[in-house]
Amino acid sequence: QLISPDRINDFLAADPNYTHHDDLSDFLTAVQNGSIDNNWGNPGPNDNVQPNQINFSIMAPGTIFTMAGEQYRYLENQGGGNHLIIRNYTTTSNNSVTFTNQETALNLWYEGLESTVKAMVRPVADSFETGVVNQHELSWTGSLWVPTNLDDFPEVEADVTRVVSSGTPRAFSLSLADVVHLSGPGRAFPNHEGRMVPDGAAAWWLRTPAGVEGGTERAWRVTHRYDDNNLGQLRSGWRTTSWLNIRPALIINQ
Repeated sequence: QLISPDRINDFLAADPNYTHHDDLSDFLTAVQNGSIDNNWGNPGPNDNVQPNQINFSIMAPGTIFTMAGEQYRYLENQGGGNHLIIRNYTTTSNNSVTFTNQETALNLWYEGLESTVKAMVRPVADSFETGVVNQHELSWTGSLWVPTNLDDFPEVEADVTRVVSSGTPRAFSLSLADVVHLSGPGRAFPNHEGRMVPDGAAAWWLRTPAGVEGGTERAWRVTHRYDDNNLGQLRSGWRTTSWLNIRPALIINQ
């Protein structure tokens, strides 16, 4: 049915034969104002809601939402009702996790989630085949934005997180390949700043090792804000025994 702007109030008037949806008035106003987007109808980023109050199928990459007391960033619709999300903040901001004890910290965070969220979580591999590469072996676009030759390291490139039915429902750290895949216009990380936590103060681990450099094992991270020219970069020089932060990711199904 076509509705002209000057007849909206008539259309919304009470009718004993029909019941309008509670959100219809807001929807028509949003259409009229040109303010509707593909997350319309979902709660705002700071509205703390339960999973059944969210429609993940209409979320755009990069959407921020709060679910059962945790704020997340929506990363990707993986099809089949599966959705990749990541905590919008690190679990702490005081560099309290080493690369080698990520799994312990991730499991501890996961155990604290509400049961309504855990019920949605899909299994991923019990262990990841990460491959090894360091930033100096890669060619880059922008300021350590995305590599152009990741396919020279097929094991690293293939480490993209997907549901594995024989695996375990759990939280995980993103891989280098995940972040590369999710970076760019229209994606979850459209720019360097989009990769950072909201205050920009905390760097966070990826799960991809970088091998030995200077006699020390190194691993990949997303950098915090050094200055306006050095933020949200992909760097591989941090020692695996040094302290950083984690941003747990989940694949959920709805």
